[in-house]
Amino acid sequence: MNHYEKKFIRQVVKIKSIFPTDKNEIDLVKFINTYQYLSPKDLPYFFNTTYYPKRIAKLIQNNILRRYKKFLVLGEDGYNFMKILGVETNKLRYQEKYANRLKFMSHLAAIFKHSNATFIPSFQIKDKTAFTESSRKYIGILNIFGTKYLTYHISNSHTDKYLNSVIYDLQKELKYKNVVILIDDISRIDFLKFSFGLNSVIICEDTDESLKKLKYLQQINWLKILNISFKENLALSELNFCDYTDHKNLYVSNFYFIDTEKINRISTFIQNNINKKVDIVCPESIVKYIKNELNTCNFHLIDIDNFIEKEINFYE
Repeated sequence: MNHYEKKFIRQVVKIKSIFPTDKNEIDLVKFINTYQYLSPKDLPYFFNTTYYPKRIAKLIQNNILRRYKKFLVLGEDGYNFMKILGVETNKLRYQEKYANRLKFMSHLAAIFKHSNATFIPSFQIKDKTAFTESSRKYIGILNIFGTKYLTYHISNSHTDKYLNSVIYDLQKELKYKNVVILIDDISRIDFLKFSFGLNSVIICEDTDESLKKLKYLQQINWLKILNISFKENLALSELNFCDYTDHKNLYVSNFYFIDTEKINRISTFIQNNINKKVDIVCPESIVKYIKNELNTCNFHLIDIDNFIEKEINFYE
């Protein structure tokens, strides 16, 4: 056995004595390896106890993790740990623009842990050999209870030029029919411009409260809401601008979040049928945005959070 082989064995023995064996800690280190950055504020998503600060301190002490500008990143032995597990690693990206993008994706992925929604970051999807693909602005795919949403993030630091580039992206989109736009300031969105003939373009305010609600997008008991809100017998609609109808004169469209595609479809229907009205069921938090575009509609304000079926039973 030569010198280098002995050195490698000593290094492996040393690391094995310090690397974590707890599943939550291993998942955490793997997560940080994937996204490179993790805010300490997101640590509760990884542990079901309040004693995790001591565990994080030990990981830092063992150089599995280290702190960099208020964020947790991999330490030297964290990289070695990943290599022993056979997990691919990448050098920490320090460039501010790209680092901020990674930090946002990390936060989003942390929020969606342990839910019926998952987040796949763009760097695991994009074909890096294709310039047109790698230069696109989307940050990843949100799979919310089986429906895949191409996801974009528009912060206050993003310019109007960047916002227009998102529009250009979506004008070219062929694969995905559902989109989520996470944005700091909803008023920056021109609803008419965000209509591309897709199934849905969900506009979601970039707050933790809204992000946590987003994962329940497909778990709302709309029938229960409609039975409370309407006396008429309603059926699922085959019309593209509404969700339910009585097949006579009642057209009902549901909103949990702003959906610019649905808004534009309703607007087109109303313009072509001036004597007809659409009833809209939505939470109070978004009514001002929808009413600004569809002021002739009848609005039913419902606390939709009370009608979410968080516990889903699967039957074979």
